[in-house]
Amino acid sequence: MNTEISLASTGTLTKAEYDESQLLKSAEDELDRSAFLKLLTTQLQNQNPLDPMKNEAFVAQLAQFSQLEGITNMSTSLTDVADVIRSDRIMSGANLVGKSVFGQTGRISTDGETPEKIEVSLPYGAEQVDIGIYDLETGVLVRSIVAGPQSSGIAEFAWDGRYADGQPAAPGVYFIRALATIDGAATDVTPGTYSQVETVSWDAQTANLNLNLVGGVVLPMDRVTRIGEGGTSLAGNESTGE
Repeated sequence: MNTEISLASTGTLTKAEYDESQLLKSAEDELDRSAFLKLLTTQLQNQNPLDPMKNEAFVAQLAQFSQLEGITNMSTSLTDVADVIRSDRIMSGANLVGKSVFGQTGRISTDGETPEKIEVSLPYGAEQVDIGIYDLETGVLVRSIVAGPQSSGIAEFAWDGRYADGQPAAPGVYFIRALATIDGAATDVTPGTYSQVETVSWDAQTANLNLNLVGGVVLPMDRVTRIGEGGTSLAGNESTGE
């Protein structure tokens, strides 16, 4: 004897029909492989013996289940692969801690003695390049480097680690800014410099490894152009310190 359940809005349902309707309602929210299999089993248990499910319909549902199972397994495998890649990138990035990387950070470090390399990208050349080095806390200009006409490409400069009066600068991190005069107009450009890596972190939103540099700058790994030591003395560019 079937148990009947009263529903004010839909009349009466047998217990089997009610159970199937609840499964369908749950499936609308999230039909995972367990719910799919349970739904199929319930359907088979409660089918009309005089009008059973046709073979074609049963095979079609089994095929859907198989497809769902494959997608679930694939999703799990891709998640595992992503976790392995992330772990591998973090471990690789950990090897950079304490080393110097070259990138456009807006910062430059000095020990007060070793010349620090500066690069400015000039796709169209420039009539003049003005580089300013500022105290990170006060914003006071401590050194300026002025260079004449530059051809297109990478213009290379160096800061000798001294203030404008020739005294050695206090070791630490400074803010650096560059202006390129192109067709008579001054344009902001971000110089490339070496910075030391303090820690590394993973950005889940961009799926990228970030390098946390001395001076509080965060540099994505894909924006690093070089890995090595800073303090490269350069020649061939005439510059004036003011």
